[in-house]
Amino acid sequence: MKPLDVAAAMGMRVIFLPFKAIRGIALSLGSEKFILIDSGLTEMEQQLVCGHEVGHFLLHPDTNFLFILENTYFYTKHEYQANRFTCELVLGEKAELYECEIREAAVRGRLKEMVEIIWRLAGGDESGP
Repeated sequence: MKPLDVAAAMGMRVIFLPFKAIRGIALSLGSEKFILIDSGLTEMEQQLVCGHEVGHFLLHPDTNFLFILENTYFYTKHEYQANRFTCELVLGEKAELYECEIREAAVRGRLKEMVEIIWRLAGGDESGP
């Protein structure tokens, strides 16, 4: 599944902005949910970042972002969970076949590595993501 389509179907507004150091942000304003994504990322990177942020909304709906930043144990755990969510979302039913690879990608949390692993597992062509 494409995370950008999932976000739209769930009523989340996705906005692309030219960030310098941030890849994406999940933001709730009242009942509205926004996902802000770096417009300088590749399409595959944007999809993975979007899935990561959707994961935060679904897995950690009551978590305050500032609290996460101040408590590194929870930050690491929540980021891992959101990384894993986006990998599984993109791979769909294939995800259960690649448990070890997904865990590795989620633990590392480096966007470029996640793109390479997911691209390979999803059966991307030889030219790369």
